Amino acid sequence: MNTNQAKIKILIVDNEKKACDNVKNILLEFVDPEIDIVGVAYNTREAEEKINEFNPDGVFLDIEMPEENAFHFLDRISPVNFEVIFVTAYDDYAIRAFRLNAIDYILKPISISELENAVKKLKEKVRFKQYITHKIVSYSELAEQVSNKTKQNKIRVKHANGNEVIDFNDIYFIEAQSSYSKILFNKNGSVKELTMSHPLSDYEEILPEETFYRIHRSYLINCAQIKQISDYANCRLTLNNDLVVPVSRRKFEPLLEFLKSNDYL
Repeated sequence: MNTNQAKIKILIVDNEKKACDNVKNILLEFVDPEIDIVGVAYNTREAEEKINEFNPDGVFLDIEMPEENAFHFLDRISPVNFEVIFVTAYDDYAIRAFRLNAIDYILKPISISELENAVKKLKEKVRFKQYITHKIVSYSELAEQVSNKTKQNKIRVKHANGNEVIDFNDIYFIEAQSSYSKILFNKNGSVKELTMSHPLSDYEEILPEETFYRIHRSYLINCAQIKQISDYANCRLTLNNDLVVPVSRRKFEPLLEFLKSNDYL
């Protein structure tokens, strides 16, 4: 490690001592022995005390805590000036909520590779913290989405200048650009675009399948934004913003069937 670079300070919060020890041991033995684990906490009261005492860069936080879950805790101590990595047992709906809100998480049982990736992202965020607009998250809203399985209609997109919350209805399409993606959406009557550091397949997985359709290896389209469809000879469609997007020939007929079955035609 560069001796001129400060160590990353981490707090581990879980009501199970064994779980805290597990994260600590993996971090120090397999990820980075130079990480500064400033402490562990077994409830949110202890966590709050240690956050105030040590001012950690990142907190690995179990969601289900005694007396107060992680979401309510974070809302209570807001504003949060550290990075949060949620630790959670696998739940499809919870993971979808995290991904739609650009929330960092790792799954139990914890794997070395997931923890390595989490620490790598944490280091990048800490390094460039002064240049990044800190995201504003409503953890109580996130808690409702996770616990009550509230239907979500927005996605939070990370980009170079911070975060953008975009309503599903405002998205025109997402275009693959190598390992990156470009999203085109309506904002206050104007077309805006952002480049994101995730492949198109990630967005195909988390956006609602009844609305978004992969019409081409490079395009995931919002079917509600389709204005006109050409014939098979031309294989293209026009969106409400008058942009023309190609449709692959093998996808043309399945697209028509999809639009009919979901009442878009």
